[in-house]
Amino acid sequence: MTTPLRQATFTERLLHVLEAGEREAAQSGEPVLVSTTTRVAHTDPVDLFERAKAEERLYWEQPGEGFSLVAVGAVARLSGRGEGRFSQVAAAWRRLLSRAVTDVVDPAPVAAPICLGGFAFDPARRREANWERYPDGLLLVPRFLFTSRAGSSWLTVSAIASPGCDARAAASAAADDLRGLLEGDVAMVDGERSGSEVAAEDEVGAGRWREAVAAVVRDVRQGTIEKLVLARRLRARAPGPVEPGPVIRRLRAGYGGCTVFAFARGESCFLGATPERLVRLEGEIVRADCLAGSIARGAGEGEDRALGETLLADVKERHEHALVVRALGDALGPLCSRLSVPAMPVLLRMPNVQHLHTPVEGVVNGERHVLELVERLHPTPAAGGLPRDAALRLIRSYETFDRGWYAGPVGWVDGRGGGEFVVAIRSALLRGNEALLYAGCGIVAGSDPQREYEESCLKLRPMLWALNGHQT
Repeated sequence: MTTPLRQATFTERLLHVLEAGEREAAQSGEPVLVSTTTRVAHTDPVDLFERAKAEERLYWEQPGEGFSLVAVGAVARLSGRGEGRFSQVAAAWRRLLSRAVTDVVDPAPVAAPICLGGFAFDPARRREANWERYPDGLLLVPRFLFTSRAGSSWLTVSAIASPGCDARAAASAAADDLRGLLEGDVAMVDGERSGSEVAAEDEVGAGRWREAVAAVVRDVRQGTIEKLVLARRLRARAPGPVEPGPVIRRLRAGYGGCTVFAFARGESCFLGATPERLVRLEGEIVRADCLAGSIARGAGEGEDRALGETLLADVKERHEHALVVRALGDALGPLCSRLSVPAMPVLLRMPNVQHLHTPVEGVVNGERHVLELVERLHPTPAAGGLPRDAALRLIRSYETFDRGWYAGPVGWVDGRGGGEFVVAIRSALLRGNEALLYAGCGIVAGSDPQREYEESCLKLRPMLWALNGHQT
């Protein structure tokens, strides 16, 4: 295939920024982030993800918008713990950028360098071994980042320059590794068979989960809580290893209106296709989604339209949705000079389910960082409940498992503090021949346990289909 740029040109440019970074590091006595960005030939992002042999690799694609990010390797890891994890990571990113040396020939659609990663849903929850590679908060600065939009692609190569480093050797090694990545073979995985014959087992039986829903309804009626999102977890097993590549390909083909993401660390991979944007900050424009209230799709156009009208008129679903809209307005309002919130929700139709959806857009009142907005919004009532602290306590009580990064914020931050995070729902954690699948339902006073159980089954279908390659 075509290499992205002449080898000598690439090595010279990377050497140039490494030498500049080494001089800066010698003066400051601290390591310096350096990066170089240029336009490259387009390569399918899933091919790049599958070719990568790095311990850490990340995938982000919005097929409907023609936008993707593929990150391979890491030159820096920004971590945070506990309730302050968002501000800790943001501060670490600012420190790293304060001395960064960048070289941009042809600017990419996002301001490089960028970092990518995610955050646990609840840092106070004891972490299970399943999630040991996914801490409270972790954003990676990738060694190689491929950005694509509308058929055009860019490559950003980053490195850490330290006092006395051998810049020439580092540039040469990066060029060799990049060539290996671009010219390497994609692992030959039978897309039809990989992950097939997956057997799913409900870790909490249907009866017990419905009993928990009924108990939450009593809590709501007694005034303990306004709304609680109760999750289920399925454990799926396959005869052999479940490779993420075929799963990603099915998700982007079947759920092109979603954000498809995958974060691989070692032998595990957290991936999914979420319809819910938590927040996007681009310049001074902020956008967010209110997504709550669900119903199935119809077998035909007439039934589908009737189900959608039923959802729009459903008092319980509209109340659940209104709680999310109110909370989002309360969180973003103080940070915005203008916030536009439509009075009525619209229908967001996915292949298997339709949701009540209220898109929100505003203008921030001053210089803001996307992680500041994430901290204000997470967890939304669509993922946790209301009031927030009471909901988190009840989730710890009712759910027998650690959500890990499920329903947490995953996304990216650019070099200007903008970026985008989504809510990691419709997702699964792959490890070897096992997959842990998650789905949650919002419980309010009018919730019916059997109806909520059926809704949770609808929400589990996308990942089961992506694993099996057929409807389950």
